[in-house]
Amino acid sequence: MIKDKKAKEEHLEAKEPELPAKPSELEQTKEQAEDYKNKYLRALADFDNFKKRSKTERLQVIQFANENLVLELLPIIDNLTRALASFEGELKNGLALIKKQLEDILRKHGAEEISALNQPFDPNFHEAILLKEHDGPENMVIEEVQKGYTFHGKVIRPAMVIVSKLKEEEKNNG
Repeated sequence: MIKDKKAKEEHLEAKEPELPAKPSELEQTKEQAEDYKNKYLRALADFDNFKKRSKTERLQVIQFANENLVLELLPIIDNLTRALASFEGELKNGLALIKKQLEDILRKHGAEEISALNQPFDPNFHEAILLKEHDGPENMVIEEVQKGYTFHGKVIRPAMVIVSKLKEEEKNNG
């Protein structure tokens, strides 16, 4: 019987099933799954950022697509302004109406005049072409030679201006 009992134990040991995975292999599999999950979430976030960036770039392209057209129209408005200064009567009224229509269209599409006259000189918006002695405060725009414009907030043409400076006698007295 001892032999039979021993044989039975050996037989049972031989037939004992192995565990499907060692604990270390299971942990490795879990770590790998977590790694794949993290990579997936990063890729998803990157793709979402790409979509947002693409949308922003597309909107900017659409928004600034007409910038060159606006730049080409500005000299026409300048010429109409000069013509208005030299005409009288019905012709002047007609030119003023055409100029106003052009300005309204440009404003509707994002072009705005830069306010310059009687403003402090700002090199971001103004281009000084001359310093002129003046009674008022120093560094103020006292004349506007050519209007400046922004397009959707971006300066596309700075205003050409004459800027005040103190008179020589005021400098010497101060």
